[in-house]
Amino acid sequence: MTLHLLKGTPNPLAVQFLGSQPPSAASPVVVFLSSRNTTPALPQCHVYRLAEHPSAQAEDTLTYEQLLEMIFKADRVITW
Repeated sequence: MTLHLLKGTPNPLAVQFLGSQPPSAASPVVVFLSSRNTTPALPQCHVYRLAEHPSAQAEDTLTYEQLLEMIFKADRVITW
């Protein structure tokens, strides 16, 4: 798995790159490290948002502990 970490305002180059990825079984995982910004549409990626206190209903949020687990499980981690 390739894990992409986007901080602050999403980098336009990162969004363009991730948006152009072909669909595959090994879809990239994207985590937005800021909860303030709107998440761009990336249908071929699994997109999550980091939250200090995620709500039970929000499937697309991660805790810091879950993010740390993802980092150690990933084959590659790319920060933008």
